[in-house]
Amino acid sequence: MDDVAPAKARVLFVDDEPRVLTTMRMLFRSRYEVFFAESGQAALDLLKTQPVDVIVSDQRMPGMTGIEMLRAARDLNPNAMRILLTGYSDLNAIIGSINEGEIFRFVNKPWMNDDLSTTVARAVAAAKASMAAAAAAAPASTENADSASVQPGADAAGVLVMDDDPRVPPQIQTILGPTFKVYGATSMNEAVEQLEKNQIGVVISDTRVQDHPVVSLIGTLKQHHPELVSVILTDRADAGSAIELINQGQIYRFITKPIHDSQCKIAVNSAVRQHQRLAASPVLQQRYEVEAPAVPPPVAAGGTGLLDRVKSLRSWVRRLGS
Repeated sequence: MDDVAPAKARVLFVDDEPRVLTTMRMLFRSRYEVFFAESGQAALDLLKTQPVDVIVSDQRMPGMTGIEMLRAARDLNPNAMRILLTGYSDLNAIIGSINEGEIFRFVNKPWMNDDLSTTVARAVAAAKASMAAAAAAAPASTENADSASVQPGADAAGVLVMDDDPRVPPQIQTILGPTFKVYGATSMNEAVEQLEKNQIGVVISDTRVQDHPVVSLIGTLKQHHPELVSVILTDRADAGSAIELINQGQIYRFITKPIHDSQCKIAVNSAVRQHQRLAASPVLQQRYEVEAPAVPPPVAAGGTGLLDRVKSLRSWVRRLGS
């Protein structure tokens, strides 16, 4: 029997500038089956009849922004990986894309062709891994679990809160109630100590702890322990740090300060369920692959680097439901 060539991955490009779509056609038509739309609505109309593996969209388009389109596309084609092209700083839009659109990567405009090609290739691989996992195990949807409740249990994963303010972990514990066990840390070194001692599934962190950006630690944790799920808690994020956090740490949600009880409960509940899914189906972890951190976590006061400690953390992966 003759070998059958595997079907090409299907990639949709969305941009209101025809010249950009022409560039995308030239870059990608030899590798993928490509589709094009000049507006968000046109993209959604196409997705009703054409399932795709990856959606690459500009953010600033008339009528419907890229984030608005990707949010709706998530309902039409939940397994598709979503990439946002953005050439301006809009924190609210970026936070919305993380909380509602689950963006795989941000790509700054103007982009480098090689970098964009690599990002699309990673997204294609992640989409195929997600579909394979769904076909093999039919796990609960990762896209619509924010309102579901988590049942308490003796072996439930804990929540680690990293914040300069020691009042924040008790506040979150009060909001979440007895369903969750909350641990606190006011430094990166203390955070790793908690990870070494306790079963942690979700890390909630401010963007900076003791004036150190947390992106390197979050990225390193996700790289070596992809079942961990990270939520950023902040009142001082900027667009640049948010993009770094999603690209290098695959942040799952943002919670803004001051903390609102309902927002916190929904975000943490969803994050714990996400951790459970990743622990039970490791192939899904590729969907949340991170870039290697640009710099390693800082050295602790005693001279011991945190990187080796992060690498050697005990794995809390459990074959849930087995």
